[in-house]
Amino acid sequence: MFSRRDFAVSIGLSGAGAMVAAGSSGSAAQPAPAVMPPKGPWNSVAQLPRAGGVLNYATLGPQDGGGKPPIVLLHKLGGWLSDWRFVAPALAQGRRVIAFDLPGHGGSRWNGPAPYIQSLGETAALLVGAFDELGLEQVDLIGTSLGGCLSVPLAAFWPERVRRLALVSCALGGKKTLAEIHEAVDVKQKPLFDAKGLPVPTKPELLTQIFGIVNPDRINEDGIASRKAAGHWIQPSERGVAITEIKGTLKRVEAPTLLLYGQFDKAYVKFSADAKAALKTSQIAFVPNSGAFVMQDNPLATADILSRFVNEG
Repeated sequence: MFSRRDFAVSIGLSGAGAMVAAGSSGSAAQPAPAVMPPKGPWNSVAQLPRAGGVLNYATLGPQDGGGKPPIVLLHKLGGWLSDWRFVAPALAQGRRVIAFDLPGHGGSRWNGPAPYIQSLGETAALLVGAFDELGLEQVDLIGTSLGGCLSVPLAAFWPERVRRLALVSCALGGKKTLAEIHEAVDVKQKPLFDAKGLPVPTKPELLTQIFGIVNPDRINEDGIASRKAAGHWIQPSERGVAITEIKGTLKRVEAPTLLLYGQFDKAYVKFSADAKAALKTSQIAFVPNSGAFVMQDNPLATADILSRFVNEG
């Protein structure tokens, strides 16, 4: 996991449809976020009740998917499913696409306060439960940042559920101790949150400085909104990445895997050599004229690379 003391900038472009009411889950979930994502290309947006809350998800493309499994999209830390709005239409050509808001992010709301650590393992199990309820026996899984780190244990421990895996700009590092996590997240990132523990607005130039982003103004503006929606769930989710032995878990992944980075990435490409060495079957690709948030910085080129990868098999 890369040093995220400056993480206040790592957010992105938006675009999801209007939320629809969740079904009864036995108890009231957190209220909908004050910040709503812009309307996107989705055929439908819905909420799936889970234990303790609801998962918000959006779909695009044909129901049958041309005989291939659905493509599942998972967003970055402090992001939302809207981050994928300019990539999803290309992926949905003949395929069903499902984008999820991760716990506490976007329209996925949980009862009560956020935990100190939202572990990748528990979120992976939560998603597998959602796959079961939605009838998704197998998927092509694409995740970025938090979503990519989460995809590793999901693919490793439920190998039969993931046909192909794309890890887009991910911090594929080793496990940190609780003391290290406290120092890196609680102490060093304190200036990035207000007295209530909510994220503060950020300056676009930091996106270029830290992540090599080419189009920082529009990405930063929308990222401030998605981080505001995630609120108190940003740091618990980051601690969940830090406490996970992601690099070691990569050895368990059976699915053919694409490691995707931006041409000007400054944060994630340093993990690529160890990740490629650990994976059984992998390839590395770069999105031209893009920083780390490739699906937002250069969505057309990103969509082309990802479409070719998921449709190879």
